[in-house]
Amino acid sequence: MALGLRQIRYFIAIADAGVLSRAAEALNIAQSALSHHVAALEADLGVKLLERRPRGVALTAAGRRLYEHASAVLTILGKAEEDVRTYNEAATGPVSLGLSHTAISMVALDVMKAVRKNSPGVHLTVVEALSPALIERVLSGTVDLALTYNPPKDTRLDIELLHEEDLYLVGTPGLIGRSSGPIAFSAIPQRSVIGLTPMPASRAIIQAQVLRNQITPSETLEVDSLSALRMALEAGLGCAILSRATVLADLAAEKYHARRIVDPPLSRSLALVALADRPPTKAFLEVRKAVTEVVRAAVSERRWPAKQSGRRR
Repeated sequence: MALGLRQIRYFIAIADAGVLSRAAEALNIAQSALSHHVAALEADLGVKLLERRPRGVALTAAGRRLYEHASAVLTILGKAEEDVRTYNEAATGPVSLGLSHTAISMVALDVMKAVRKNSPGVHLTVVEALSPALIERVLSGTVDLALTYNPPKDTRLDIELLHEEDLYLVGTPGLIGRSSGPIAFSAIPQRSVIGLTPMPASRAIIQAQVLRNQITPSETLEVDSLSALRMALEAGLGCAILSRATVLADLAAEKYHARRIVDPPLSRSLALVALADRPPTKAFLEVRKAVTEVVRAAVSERRWPAKQSGRRR
C-alpha cells in the first residue's frame, strides 16, 4: 500500500486521538477498517508505528517520525489549498516569519508595518527564537521564512545571504579592559564568556568550530536568554561575543562597552532561509520582499551595523 494522503490523515487522526475508537468516530469510518489501514501501513513500511495499550495507543519512535513528516505534509497541503482558493491580484493568506533575537529588535516592527501597508490581505505570524531552532522549524514546515545567522549548508534550504556583521567582545571595563579599541582573539578572557552554550546556538555566533573550541566558556553561568544575558553583562558576571546590533541600545546607554575582535576577525552572516522545494505563494513572496527591503534599508541607513551581501547559496 502506497503512503497516500488518506493514510496520512488517518494516521494523524489516530495519533492525535490516542484511541482508535475515538479516531474512527472523528473520521466517520468503522474502527475495524481503521485498524486494517494501520496494519497495512505498518506492513508496507516495515516498522511498528503504534503500541497498543489497555487505554489506547501510543506512537513508537518510528511513529513519531512519521507523525512529524505527516504533519508537515498536511501543513503544506493546507497552504497550497489556501493559496489556490484565494489566488487573485492581491496577496492573501497566512505566512509565518521566524526572526532571531537581534532581528526582532532591529527590524520586526518595520517588517510588520510594511506587510500591513503593502499586503493587507496577508495574515503574518511572527516567531522569535534562536537561529538553530528557526532552521529546524523551517525544515519541519512550521515556519515559512526565517532570518537566521550562519545557516548550515543544506540542499533542502534556499538561503539568501543578506549581510555580514563583525563580532565584538562585550562586557564591563573590569572584564574586557577600558579601551574601546580592538582586542585580539587570543586575549579573550577564558572562563568568563557566557552565551556560547548550548553548542547548536554557539554555531550561530561563531561559525568556525576550530575557533569555538579555543574558547573556554564560563564554568558557573550558562544563559539561553538574551534578556538575561544583557543583565548579566551589565552586572559584570561575564562577557559575551556578540554583534553590536544585538546590544545596540545598551551600548548607547553605556551599560557596558564593546571591542571588535581581531587576529582573526570574527563575523557572522545573516540569511533569509526557506525550504528550497516548496512552491512559494503570492503572500510568501510579498513577505519575503518586505523583509529583504527592510533589512537592506536598515543597513544602508546605518541603523543596523553590518555590511551588505546579497549572495545566494
